[in-house]
Amino acid sequence: MRSSVKHYILAVACIFFVTACAVRTPVQEVSVADIKANLKYENVIFRNFTANPGVKAPEGPMMECRQSAIDYLQLKRIYNKIERDSGNSYTGPTMYVDVNVTSLRIVGGAARFWAGALAGRSNMNIDVKLTDADGTLIVQKELIGAPNAFSSAYSFGGVDRSLAQKVGFLLGDFILANSAGK
Repeated sequence: MRSSVKHYILAVACIFFVTACAVRTPVQEVSVADIKANLKYENVIFRNFTANPGVKAPEGPMMECRQSAIDYLQLKRIYNKIERDSGNSYTGPTMYVDVNVTSLRIVGGAARFWAGALAGRSNMNIDVKLTDADGTLIVQKELIGAPNAFSSAYSFGGVDRSLAQKVGFLLGDFILANSAGK
């Protein structure tokens, strides 16, 4: 009887630890020098940021994700223009970024306080489509950000609250990886 209880507790603990791993879409990391040497697009314009109809309250995280990606790319000092689409025509080769939020779940502070890691993991999945000025598809891919539930509990929800910003950094890396000539 006693060993079966130990085995049960061990099995439950293993399930929690295995399912709590962080998930992030792998994006090829490239150096700024390599991108500058082979730059194919001088402008990066963020057009549409939309969400699937079933996604609840996406406005705040979408804005934070877009602004985070813009700030991240501006820090790299590679492109002439990085901005939201204003409807103007742009000189030089231009890459357009369209994003659709396909899934969004951010665990609230109260749930994280009372249930900790058992409240589950937050996630933000975005479908990114990069096109050039002619409308030619450069690349389309789903990027996934899902932090570890245990790190979210340990940070008292700080990891949950910064999820949209981190997905913006991931989006910035994805744009960088696909803006150099091949």
